[in-house]
Amino acid sequence: MTVLLTVAATWNGANFADALNGGGTGIDLGSVINGQYAPVVSQPGNTGAKDVFIFHDATVDPITDVKTYLQQYGVGTGFTYGGANSAAADFTKILNMGNTDTMGGAVANNSDGLGNGLHVEMDWDVSTANQFLGSRVGTFCRIYGDNGGATSGEGRNLATAIDLKLDAMSNSQNTGTEIAPTAAVTGSIGRKYSINAASAALLGDLGHTKMRFYLRTDEVDGGILQWEWVIAYSFTA
Repeated sequence: MTVLLTVAATWNGANFADALNGGGTGIDLGSVINGQYAPVVSQPGNTGAKDVFIFHDATVDPITDVKTYLQQYGVGTGFTYGGANSAAADFTKILNMGNTDTMGGAVANNSDGLGNGLHVEMDWDVSTANQFLGSRVGTFCRIYGDNGGATSGEGRNLATAIDLKLDAMSNSQNTGTEIAPTAAVTGSIGRKYSINAASAALLGDLGHTKMRFYLRTDEVDGGILQWEWVIAYSFTA
């Protein structure tokens, strides 16, 4: 039996279906200007992020080895590229941007103008003040392309994929009021609470991440960037 993922904006929602340039659908992070991030609500308040909930329809076992990476737009989806350059150039650009991120340890809102690229926060109940802190990069927060860009950076392919941390797992309680599972495991998402409450209580039935796209103050290239965010996982049929 195939196990299907849902990648949604809410704990029990449908897959993201934002309209994308070129005719595809997916996640639109919005517009970002130099020295800020997207989506942004209040930069001084460090508010604004794209909440992403990952869950599955397995009825017997959890899914394991959950990890994420980027690939060139259109390779997996078949969507027509609608950006400002080319799909290949965007893929390289995004990973290289992540490699040039040099935010200070106490900076999360890009007030220093040194944040760049796609960041993922993997602590579902992180405080507003602490989310995306530079000091959390490498642990709770990761940057695609960090430590090498398109050539050797993390999250550029399956071999360098970023594990979904256990801190991203939550138990929905089938109400949307999330609580921490009792024995979360990195890379494992339990069965939905409505299917098996014990599995959800133990491992969590949601992988809850937050995403932002940062832009350095000195970034010169503009226009629409597109990429594919791939979620890899293992399951028992």
